[in-house]
Amino acid sequence: MSEPVTIETWRRPDGGPELGPRSIIHIADVPRAERGAGRVDSPISLTPLTGDGCDLAVLTFTLPPNYVGKRHWHPADTVYVIRRGQFTVAGEGTYEVGDIRWVKAGTPYGPEGAGPDGCEVMLIAAGKFPLPTYDPAIDPPPEH
Repeated sequence: MSEPVTIETWRRPDGGPELGPRSIIHIADVPRAERGAGRVDSPISLTPLTGDGCDLAVLTFTLPPNYVGKRHWHPADTVYVIRRGQFTVAGEGTYEVGDIRWVKAGTPYGPEGAGPDGCEVMLIAAGKFPLPTYDPAIDPPPEH
């Protein structure tokens, strides 16, 4: 399998609040992730909400209005909580604020997109930030 799309693509920002265990994390105070060296800007923003010591990747991501992403998959189960706007996934439909989406590890899906006002989604998955993301055309998921 090749290197995941996210490795070297996103990195934790310097500064910001402590993201340690048993601490109150105010989402609005956490700085957004930064693009890795030599990477082009992205219309997506990611905000990691747990520190390196946590075995769960918890983050928010925002998609701009009418954004359409690429088909992909993750090696861990992922849970999505829609916080703002409409979040669309080809073959699934449109998720609204307060809706929850669960995807089994190794399931290719997408493209994901945003409605006319963009969207913000909280993602929770086993693993560390940045969550590995693979293109199924290059790296098909393992057989179950």
